[in-house]
Formats: sequence, structure tokens, C-alpha cells
Amino acid sequence: MLKVDKIQNFKETFLRLINKFKILEKIPIDHGTGHLLYASEINTLEIIGKLPGINITELSKRKGVTKGAVSQIVTKLEKKQLIIKFKDPENEKVVLLRLGKKGKIAFRNHEKFHEKYDSAIIEKLNEMSVEQIAFLTNTFGILEETMDHYLNDLK
Repeated sequence: MLKVDKIQNFKETFLRLINKFKILEKIPIDHGTGHLLYASEINTLEIIGKLPGINITELSKRKGVTKGAVSQIVTKLEKKQLIIKFKDPENEKVVLLRLGKKGKIAFRNHEKFHEKYDSAIIEKLNEMSVEQIAFLTNTFGILEETMDHYLNDLK
């Protein structure tokens, strides 16, 4: 197979992957709390679970979305009693986030979900050298930068 064909194959595979993620984003899942959570919600909950005390600004940076989008998700999670908002003791203007009781249940079940479905990927990554993983990370970084430029051009 020629290099140009391999590049085309890579692009097609990447676009299929994006499309599958879009489908998954539209399917809500109950992570043991009685609430159906979309991918954007459970992934937000996951970040808060791993970084208790995170603020909206940092959360938006980690997710790669606007503070407004994060605020909307946070409001939904708070209404479902999955997270707790509290004031930063050092700066009363800053709102920090942590998991509530139900949020901890969803977080643990989501981790189990990832253990089940990510195991094949982790196994393959563990077979790779550090250099190969660095190459993949760099490639995804280039893809992210390209998307950032494309999104900025659309504004």
C-alpha cells in the first residue's frame, strides 16, 4: 500500500471513530444512581471525581469546551445531586466542585465501565514502547491543534 493510501486510510479510520463517539454521546447510561447521564455529564463527573475542588475555569480547559457549556452541565449534575458546589475558602468569588454521595456511586461505576471496555486498549498500549506511545500522543496533539485552528477559522 502506498503512503498516500495509508494516510487516506488513517483519515477515514479517524473520521469513523469520531462518528462513533458522536453516537455514544447521544446514548444516556444509568451509572447506578437512577439518573440517565450523557457522556458529557459522566465525563464531567469523572474529572470532578479525580480532581475534587476543581473550579469551572479549570474544568472547561480540561474538557476543551467553554465555561458556559461547563456551567450548564454542572447545573444539571447539581440538580441530580451528583455534585456539590462550595466556595473557595481563599477566594469567595470562586466556586469549587466535588462529588456528592450519588456522584461518588456514579464515578465508581463509571470507572468499572472503563475497566471493562478499555482493557483491550490498555493491553495494546502496554505492549507498546514509550516511544510508540509518545508518537500516538503527539499525533493526537497534532489532530487537536488542527481542530482548534479549524474551529477558530469558523468563528
